[in-house]
Amino acid sequence: MLQRILMPSAMAVVVVIVAGCGLIKKSEKPPPEPVTVSTAQSGTSVQLAAGQALLVRLPSNPTTGYRWVYVEPKDAVLRVDGPSALEAAQSAGNTASAGGTEIWKLAPLQAGQQQLRFEYRRPWELDVAPSQVATYAVTVK
Repeated sequence: MLQRILMPSAMAVVVVIVAGCGLIKKSEKPPPEPVTVSTAQSGTSVQLAAGQALLVRLPSNPTTGYRWVYVEPKDAVLRVDGPSALEAAQSAGNTASAGGTEIWKLAPLQAGQQQLRFEYRRPWELDVAPSQVATYAVTVK
């Protein structure tokens, strides 16, 4: 009789312990907030922690044919995380040709240093110098 009571009780304790183990998780630190730069910081140094994203916000007006082009280096420390996005300018007038801000998101691949270069140009004008250039010296720790 005692065995009939102890066996189900022991099984219930084991089930509770195993289920409880699944609830206890190591608290992982969330990644650091992204660092944001713009043309105002062009030519400056940027420090990133491991796993910290970089947002590059550059003024753009694609209706003119110009867009920012990321010049990929040979030994990249950062990777472009998807295509750039265009944030429309906040204006009360005609927004069809108002332009806005082109936003690039880059994520670290490894620790090291990289010179980021963005060129504002018309993609079909290959033999023409860019209208603007934005550069950043990035160090990923």
